[in-house]
Amino acid sequence: MQLMLKDGAFADYQVKTEKNSKLYEVYSGESLIASFEDDNQGSFALSDNPGNIDEDLQSRIIEQLKGFSA
Repeated sequence: MQLMLKDGAFADYQVKTEKNSKLYEVYSGESLIASFEDDNQGSFALSDNPGNIDEDLQSRIIEQLKGFSA
């Protein structure tokens, strides 16, 4: 997925998940930056944050992930 960052630049991320899984892993290149869990109510919660992403990036990723779980 491609996101517009708060500075207006674009960044590419890969999303990996298993079939019927609630966990979505987000990668920048080969590095896992965060994992999010689908709450089955249209939102996601940060599960793991090894990339130490900030709240702005978290919310931008969550908005995009909503399209993956639909």
